[in-house]
Amino acid sequence: MKRIWKAYKDLLGIMFSEAPIMVIIAFIASLASGLITPAMIYVRKNIIDGGIAVASGAMTFADYAIFLVLYVILAIMPYIASGIIWNYVNPRSMLILRTTYKARMIQKLKTMKYEHFENEATAEIIDKAYNRAENAARHLWPMYVNYWLISLVASIGSLAYIIGIKWWLILTVLIPFIIETYVQSRINYNIYREMEKYWKKERKYDILGEYLRSRRYSKELKAFGNADYLIDVYKKRLNERNREYERYYFKNLRRILTSGNLTRFASLANVIILLFLFVDRQITVGLFIAVSSLLFGEIYDNLSGCAFIFKWAPFHINTYDYYDKFFNLSDEPSPPAGILPEKYDIEFKNIWFRYPGTDRDILKGLSFKISAGEKASLVGENGAGKSTLIKILLGLFTPNQGEILVGGKNLDSYPLSQRTKIFGPVFQDFFRYSITVRENIGIGDIDNLSDDGKIKAAALKGKADGFIRNLPAGYDTLLGRDFSGGVDISGGEWQRIALARAFMGNKPVLLLDEPTSQLDPVAEAGLYGEFAMMAEGKTALFITHRLASTMITDRIFVISDGKIAESGTHEELMGRAGIYAEMFNAQKKWYIKEGGDNDGGE
Repeated sequence: MKRIWKAYKDLLGIMFSEAPIMVIIAFIASLASGLITPAMIYVRKNIIDGGIAVASGAMTFADYAIFLVLYVILAIMPYIASGIIWNYVNPRSMLILRTTYKARMIQKLKTMKYEHFENEATAEIIDKAYNRAENAARHLWPMYVNYWLISLVASIGSLAYIIGIKWWLILTVLIPFIIETYVQSRINYNIYREMEKYWKKERKYDILGEYLRSRRYSKELKAFGNADYLIDVYKKRLNERNREYERYYFKNLRRILTSGNLTRFASLANVIILLFLFVDRQITVGLFIAVSSLLFGEIYDNLSGCAFIFKWAPFHINTYDYYDKFFNLSDEPSPPAGILPEKYDIEFKNIWFRYPGTDRDILKGLSFKISAGEKASLVGENGAGKSTLIKILLGLFTPNQGEILVGGKNLDSYPLSQRTKIFGPVFQDFFRYSITVRENIGIGDIDNLSDDGKIKAAALKGKADGFIRNLPAGYDTLLGRDFSGGVDISGGEWQRIALARAFMGNKPVLLLDEPTSQLDPVAEAGLYGEFAMMAEGKTALFITHRLASTMITDRIFVISDGKIAESGTHEELMGRAGIYAEMFNAQKKWYIKEGGDNDGGE
């Protein structure tokens, strides 16, 4: 009950702050709609009894006509009330909730710790909150509240008539209903728990569906002709999922059928009781017919509506709980902004790190230092922890042990707003925004997004200005095919855009995390050489597994088994004939043309 109250407190708080008049109208319409049922009992009783009275001359037709007019008014009112609720309150509420919830969530996502996106458990919370909490809220308001309020008012009025006949009749009406409601509530709760298990499996169906419908994958599907295979796998997995659903629902079918008939038998029994009361002349024929009609239909519909919020709200409250869990996920620490240093040396001191939710250490006491203005390379086998180190340096992850000093200050002492002014990263999986070229570059320094001069200067540094000028609308060209009029550019051109993005804001520390993986080794080495010249005077860290690019850096660090195994210049490391020399010799054939000389530094 606490959870229901908490959810509604939040929901109604949003609605009253955004549309107070609409909420009041919704409550008035619901109350009016609920009053129709007891009013109809009164009118039906008097239409029947009054008709008999008119026939016997005990009532004039003029007096009788009042009940006919009331009947017409009451018959029209539900359409008016439901029209207000479903054609005005419901759609407007959906828009308000969608806007409010998405705005809140996007704001939270901006401040949330990055580690939550890579942790499976918290990533599930993010996914469910973002994709399902809004739908749960839409059910809780206005659907459940209005339905419950209508049913509550109608039930109270109807039960008042029944109590007026014989007080104990309320027991024969309510006891079967309470038993049936309890059983069905338990069934619904169990269904939700089972669905929780199935939802965890849903992602594998969704991924296959995405493969089959996405433009991103369609080219390879066509080229390899493997769509039929994926369709078969998709069907097989869906059939497995459907069989699991069927088994569970069949298991509950017996209880549903048994409990679902209690109120029907109760209705029949209560009408028989009313019949005896009518025969005994304790009630009129009008009251007998009106209340019998109520017992066979509306009374249990309305009582079910009252219980509906308790039977089904827990289902949506459980989903809504993810919304609360989402907002309880920890944010990036926000220390007060201090004075930025003049020089940016970077020192890793005894860094230990394992990813949240795992038990394997990726970094094991790693220590090294990059001097201010130095260009360094970090190399190692795939999975050695190179990209992980960049994520830690950017503050995306916090090491389990050790500290990182930037400009002599602990990295944790810099708020996010300052870290984004210090580091200019280019990732291997850099993002390709479906926005204009100007925005794709300017987004690297949001404060200067509208400064054309700085955007073009960054494009020149990233060697992107040349091809940008040849695009249909130059810097205003929309990139990507997600929207009409968008233009596709090559992978190499996207890399130039990403490099230009890193140069926005004149950031003192540049980080390249293998952003040139789509280029051939010779082209990559050339691009790194250009980047090194453009990074003159800045502290730069290059991550690469192609070692020819390392020769243009001042120092090379070799990471192995979570530690720095070797460090030095290219010549020094080749002379030691260690890990670096072995890796370089294995790769040097990539850079030597047939019949050419080996000038790889040996």
